[in-house]
Amino acid sequence: MLAERFVTPLSSVLTRAKESLIVREGAESADLWLWEHSERVMNLAQMLALLPEIGPERPDQTIVAVGALFHDAGWAVQLRQGRIDRWHVLSRPTNDLQRELGAGELRRLLSGVLDAEVIDTAAEAIRQCNDRYTTMVEAQVLAEAENLDEIGLMYVLRQFRQYQAEGRPLEQLILSWSRQLEYHYWDARINDCLRFPTSHRLARERLKVVEQFMSALAGDREAADLRRALRAAGIDGAADTLQPTQA
Repeated sequence: MLAERFVTPLSSVLTRAKESLIVREGAESADLWLWEHSERVMNLAQMLALLPEIGPERPDQTIVAVGALFHDAGWAVQLRQGRIDRWHVLSRPTNDLQRELGAGELRRLLSGVLDAEVIDTAAEAIRQCNDRYTTMVEAQVLAEAENLDEIGLMYVLRQFRQYQAEGRPLEQLILSWSRQLEYHYWDARINDCLRFPTSHRLARERLKVVEQFMSALAGDREAADLRRALRAAGIDGAADTLQPTQA
């Protein structure tokens, strides 16, 4: 993991970010969802910063890493303020206000830990990463990392978490995925949200894995393998399926 390259004072950055981003609500146990997302985005951003297609203007990896760690910290700030509950965290795209709160959290926790120029540039990258027309390369890389993290099996986990919180059945997750394929949602998202050719290729590879996973999930939900085994034995299993009792 690229985070392992961090040495003091960046090890202190990781510690402070982790303390801020592991969220709690009341007496409930620690929720790692936001922290692990931010850590993944940090690692993606550091690697994306090495892509040759970025061009000669190379982003500073320290700035990219620090910005990525705090780019979604606004969710944690709002949770501590009591404005949202923990199930809302990352349930929708991070808005400009939350980016500003994240930049403020970065400044609050890292002032005196990193050089002022690093803090200023990382905070500005957070502010600009929602702007698809930004020319700031650190913001471009940060946005690319976040968007890539949201494509693939992490998307499935995110949707499952949200549906569970809302009391929605597993069937809706499968149906939602089917509709997205039907309406070419992911093609549009890749074209609109990712700017680097390597990211486009990796996103499409990730979606193939998701398609296989969702197909397997739908099959397991319907016990498709057992149905096939029954049919192979000449038994009509569907006829013996228990029916719901009437109230």
